[in-house]
Amino acid sequence: MRIMSTRRGNGQAHERGNARAAATARWALLLLGLLLPAAPAEAQDPPPWLEMTIVHVDPARVGEFLAAQREISALDEEAGVPWRSVGRTAVFGDTYRFVITTPLASFAQLDRAGDEGARAGIVGRIRNVITSRATYAVRTAPTLDNPLPEGETPALMLVQMVSIAPGREQEYLRVMAEDVLPHFDEAEMHHTTGALTFGGEGGYVHVFHVESFAALDQGSPMARALGAPAALEVMAKLSGVVTRSEQWLVRYLPDVSFRPEPEAEEP
Repeated sequence: MRIMSTRRGNGQAHERGNARAAATARWALLLLGLLLPAAPAEAQDPPPWLEMTIVHVDPARVGEFLAAQREISALDEEAGVPWRSVGRTAVFGDTYRFVITTPLASFAQLDRAGDEGARAGIVGRIRNVITSRATYAVRTAPTLDNPLPEGETPALMLVQMVSIAPGREQEYLRVMAEDVLPHFDEAEMHHTTGALTFGGEGGYVHVFHVESFAALDQGSPMARALGAPAALEVMAKLSGVVTRSEQWLVRYLPDVSFRPEPEAEEP
């Protein structure tokens, strides 16, 4: 009996080892998939990565924070950064939360030394007025996107942060691509999607552009198109796939942001 018990124990240990190895391989493949480009990029294509920073600001020092953000945006625009978006949570939730997004041209630029000169002083002032900060590398998903047209300035954004059960990312993307986002396209609601790749818990961030608070009274484009019962059936497909979701209304702050200059039309 002891011999059988020992063999059983060795077999169980072997199975556990195989399971751990398989899990490690799955995560390695997932990470590799996130890092590889989806397709060869043309030279003029925008970078496939964004840098998104979420900060909470000391309520008594919001004015100082915004002044510093205005200066950072001026430096970035002068340096040739294509755009910089600064938004603030509006009405609901933590209204001292700000969301700052810029394109990340390459990871190689992060190998350079830290902030220098005037920028270092501004960043130091920002550190003195914030209470927390989290920065994410976001992999863009242009095949899912319906971005704002060139020259159009954002107003109100619905920012949704979604956590996904490990191994079910493709299932989530398939439901979004086939069953959810087409209804937003038909309703002409512009949106972008990105994968939260580095900086915290993996998942996705969706940004839906809303013209005003009044537009929220119309409800979801999917619910309007399908009706509530059918819309609930679509959302049921994500049961067990989505493990956590947060939604914030974020007001774009044009005074401390800048957008790409629209290309001049040929005569």
